Amino acid sequence: MPLLTFIANNWQRALPALAIAGVVAWLIAFHADPSSERALFAALLVIYMVHQTEEHLWPGGFRQFTNARLFKSSNPNWPVDIDGVALVNIVYVWVPLVLAVIWPDELRWIGLGWVALTLVNGIIHVVTTLRFRVYNPGLVTSIVLFLPFTLYVLYHGVAIGAISGVEVAALLIAGVLLHIPVAALFALPYMQRRQAHA
Repeated sequence: MPLLTFIANNWQRALPALAIAGVVAWLIAFHADPSSERALFAALLVIYMVHQTEEHLWPGGFRQFTNARLFKSSNPNWPVDIDGVALVNIVYVWVPLVLAVIWPDELRWIGLGWVALTLVNGIIHVVTTLRFRVYNPGLVTSIVLFLPFTLYVLYHGVAIGAISGVEVAALLIAGVLLHIPVAALFALPYMQRRQAHA
């Protein structure tokens, strides 16, 4: 099995161990300064791994839910497929946050942008549940972790003067816009196939 295929099929199985290791590493590295932006970016990465566990491992089913409910697809692996899910969750989520942790000053706005992306993601999970009146994978961690944590990060930034109110508004807009590439990755093939059948 090619390496990329193996990763796409199995990355989610590593999430619990990665999250636990992340918590331990965070406590060691940031116990003296837990509210620094570097510490907050690192905490967001760990929180995201917990969220991804709910979405894709236990109870899992985010891909299947999205295909069935949002795209009305009878195929549980299309248009949201295994490869695309791995790409988004590893490359689009982990990589920017890891880079922001390594270079918190140079890539500060990347880290804050992904804070806003996470806030919007949490809101989308809540809205999706209200819309379909059914649990969607990722809802619990969105309510318990995403929303409180990201709101705290933004509030804390404003409180200490590190972020202005205008910058918070701009970050929220960025959080919405950052979802467009993800949506396009799956929506464009879906729309193309529908047009071809039409």
